Parts: sequence; C-alpha cells; structure tokens
Amino acid sequence: MMVRACLAHNESGNHSHLVHCEDKPVKSAGKSQLEVGETPMSGYADPSCDGLFGRRIAMYLGIEGDCIHKVNRHGKLALAITRLSCTRRIGKRAAAIPSEPAFSILHRLADLENHSNGPVGVGTVSVSDLRDDPQCEFRGPFEGIQYYVPRRALDDFAHENNAKPISTLQCTRDRCDPYLTSLSSVLLSALEEERGNNQLFVDQLGMTLLAHFAQSYGDLRSREGIREGGLAPWQERRAKEIMRVRLASGLTISDIAAECRLTPSHFARCFRRSTGVAPHEYLSQLRVKEAKRLMTTTKLPLADIALICGFGDQSYFVRVFSRRVGMSPGAWRRARSEG
Repeated sequence: MMVRACLAHNESGNHSHLVHCEDKPVKSAGKSQLEVGETPMSGYADPSCDGLFGRRIAMYLGIEGDCIHKVNRHGKLALAITRLSCTRRIGKRAAAIPSEPAFSILHRLADLENHSNGPVGVGTVSVSDLRDDPQCEFRGPFEGIQYYVPRRALDDFAHENNAKPISTLQCTRDRCDPYLTSLSSVLLSALEEERGNNQLFVDQLGMTLLAHFAQSYGDLRSREGIREGGLAPWQERRAKEIMRVRLASGLTISDIAAECRLTPSHFARCFRRSTGVAPHEYLSQLRVKEAKRLMTTTKLPLADIALICGFGDQSYFVRVFSRRVGMSPGAWRRARSEG
C-alpha cells in the first residue's frame, strides 16, 4: 500500500511549500528505516531528544535550529517550540523518520521566495501528522517556528476541558493564521526578555497556544450541558495568598493550580472568571503594588526592589512599571518625595 506524507502539510496529494513529498510504502511494525539504513545527516539520531523537534528536526532538514522552550504538564511534555532558520537553498532529500504519535506545526515568520510554486507568504501555517512517517525534501530559505505537539497532550487537554477527543490536527493548504502570528510574536519577545522574570506568563502562553491548536486545527468542542464557573472562595483566597507570599520566586501556574487542586488550564480560566484578570496579570499587579510600597517606605535602590518584588532585574522592573503606571520607577519615586 502507498501513502503520501509530508512533514509540513498533511493533505494527501499536495506539495508543501516547505518540503516536497512523494509516494512511498508504509513500513510494517518493527525496525524503522533509520534503524536499518543510513541517517540523513550526521548526528540526526540524537538519543537525548524524545521527539522530532529542536536539534533533531534541524539536523533532519539540514538547517539551523534549536528548541527554545518546552511546556510540561503533569510532568510530561505538552508542547515544544523550535526556532528554525535557513538562508541557503537546499535540495537534499531526507530519509524517512520513525512514525510517532505527535503533530508538527510550522509557522513561517518570513516570506519564502525561492520555491518552485512561487513565493509563500509570511504567517502561513502547515500541519503534519507525524504518524504518517514522512519523507521530505527541504527547499530553503526558511525562517519560522515549529510547534511540536504530542498526541497525548491533546488527549489530556480535551479531557480536562470536558471535550470530545481530538482525532487529528489539520488546516487548509498554506493557511494564514493572524492569531498564531500574534501569539508567536509575543512568545518570542517573552522568551527573549522575560523568561527568567515571568515564568507564569510564559507558561500561560504555552497553554494558550495548545488551546488554539486544539480549537482551530482540531475542532475541539465542549460536551453539551457542561458549564464552568469561577474558583471556590477558598481556592481564590489560596491562589492570591500564594502569589503575595511568593512574589520573588519563580512561581508557575502549575504551582498555584496544584494548591487549588485543579489542572493548570482549568485554574487559569476559573481565576479569570473570578477576578476578571488572568493569573499572570494579577501577579504583575501585586509586584507593582509592592514596589510602590517599598519605594515610599524605604531608601532601597531600585535594583534591590526589583529583586525583592520578583522582577528579576532592574531593566525588566522599569519596563513593567512604566507600562502600568505611565512613568518610570525613578520618576514615580521622585514625584512622591518632592510632593
């Protein structure tokens, strides 16, 4: 039997703008082609990697790339984010890879000019079901992000949200997804500037991406008759208490959700319903409020106040404070002392 598979696109009979796909036999259970044949490139079979993301997909395609963030839920990988880049044209065909229960979502951050079918626009998305065991030929240049989503993570997400199981992820050929473009931009900025200072925000972005993939590409639908409210009074009190006490720690949404005996995604939705703001937004408000108190009651340097309030460093403190208050911490402090 013959199938048609593609790393960057899962519609049978079409060519992806990232790769060229061709018919090939389905392998029977047992050793994969990588185990019995040659690897497509030196170092491709990285034993430290447990999925087709990060350096593994970069080596497989013969381009630059590395995993820039992983989102773990319940101690297991739920989403891996890889930045990929290639400035040269490549026509080398990659060998088949072992089938795995996961999806690869490629999001282009720049126009792809040198393609046989014409230019490919920025913001377009291609989805591949890695169970199809793809065999591909990469045609650079390329600049983008790969989101690697294990099937298990989608099953857990659907179950936690009282939804029907998601059978697959798919999208129309070269679909432009402006919402994913916005999320990718925010994520890259957060990872570049704020990862060490606001892990809660990065974690929530990861869950937002997972929810977007499940709903937009997987047709996630809630079961009828199930309505979800806010937090119980004791859960809201406990969540707010943890945030106040652990301002300076690397607090994650999973930490708070566990204290409230909820899953992270369920907790985030319920917290917003109860308070009107997302958890990371509430935590940011607390940090700014505490910083104001310290600036008016102590003579501590701004760098020390930034650490005490959990901002990590003074530059991040200045950015967040200025965005919320409308002036820098130093200017705000001087205005209070002069008044």
